[in-house]
Amino acid sequence: MNGLGAIPSNIGNALIEVAGYVVVITGKPGVGKTLLAQEVVRSVADSFLVLTSSENMTTYTTTLSRDIKDWKQRHVDVQYIRRTDDIDLQEKSLGEIMSILTGEDLDLGPFSTIVIDSWTDFLEPYDEIYKRSIEHFIVEASRREGKKMVLVTDFADESEINGSIYYTADAIVRLEKVRSERRTYRRLIVEKMRGIPLEQDEFMFTLHNGRFTFIPWYKHKYPAITIERDPLADPSRDRISTGSKSLDNVIGGGFQKGALNLVEVDTLAAPYLETVYIPFLSNQLQLGRPIIIILPEGWSPERFTHGLTHFVEKEVVEEQVVFFGRQALGRASNVRHIDDDPWKTLQEMRYESNQLARKFGDSTIEFFALDTLENKYGPAIAKGIIAEITAALPGTNTTTILILSRHQSIKSSSLPHSIHVAIQEMCGVIGVFGVNPRTGILALTPRLAGGFLDYDLIPVV
Repeated sequence: MNGLGAIPSNIGNALIEVAGYVVVITGKPGVGKTLLAQEVVRSVADSFLVLTSSENMTTYTTTLSRDIKDWKQRHVDVQYIRRTDDIDLQEKSLGEIMSILTGEDLDLGPFSTIVIDSWTDFLEPYDEIYKRSIEHFIVEASRREGKKMVLVTDFADESEINGSIYYTADAIVRLEKVRSERRTYRRLIVEKMRGIPLEQDEFMFTLHNGRFTFIPWYKHKYPAITIERDPLADPSRDRISTGSKSLDNVIGGGFQKGALNLVEVDTLAAPYLETVYIPFLSNQLQLGRPIIIILPEGWSPERFTHGLTHFVEKEVVEEQVVFFGRQALGRASNVRHIDDDPWKTLQEMRYESNQLARKFGDSTIEFFALDTLENKYGPAIAKGIIAEITAALPGTNTTTILILSRHQSIKSSSLPHSIHVAIQEMCGVIGVFGVNPRTGILALTPRLAGGFLDYDLIPVV
């Protein structure tokens, strides 16, 4: 995360490095266009702002006037009722054109970037033919003088782009609200960006705390261990920590003891699964608790151990963890093969759980990947195993976390869970939301400065 208020670097680079660049910011009303334009003004020190509506004038004045010392010199308010007769704009400077069209004496020489919010309102008083003429001469003058232009437009229909600035602009940035899982998140799409290499053309962003803030693509990365962090204790008698205070808050204090806790993911092959399980499992291991793990299909004990040993000693994993897996898994003393008889496998897991609980004097944590059971025994038997495990949980201190992939035949609605968290990738970002308890979408942003694999959850609003 680049902090509160941030625009994607490729947009920022275009506004800094490329002379005469024209960027159009478009989208339906209410998607965040004005807040993005505000961030451009904040981030470009020699930018000038043209405001064309009373709503925008009030919004900008109450925010940017606090942040920008020379606010009065860096903006002009344009009235709707102004000179509208056709004037020959050919061969005039950008300052001369804008002075004619705004009715103000503007010196744009000191400014590298001109932001007009909104371009739609700016052109509204003129007839269609003169609008096209204004677009042509403003773009021509800005490119001739090396000025960057940022034009904020309302866009509601594909037919509106015909014969307009959308074709002549160097870049089109579209903002939109997307509805998924009966929740809403915000997406920025770079429709085009002439002459700028794009590694990424889609971003998630949030307007949390009234600032446009884009959220970088997720990259799994282990922090350098610079300090030793104490494990997070149980938040209450009936809860255990997820290993992240942010996620604990989302689900009302942590995973529930004596009940099934469901974590639903896009796919159990997703690398971001490590970001979820490592904080949780390493935290429980540091608390001295034993753990039984049913490995996701295709995952090896070595892969799990490698991730955990960034934060706990390998000997701790070998001592406190027993792995169950479907394939031949080697000769490690803490690895068990899943039997062809499902009920024998269930008995073996209970046996190992009881042995570990006696040895360490604490209830065993159960971390089960459901795809392995479904692939081995089929959906009906896998659901029967989970039902029997769940039926034995009430009244105990055992915490069972079940990992479910959306690609499986078994669906979350058929499982008797108490806590249900969903995790999915959106625009390259890991989005987290609570199904039970219900929350909106939150973006997972790794926190790498504390020497531990931790993260914050930022509301996407």
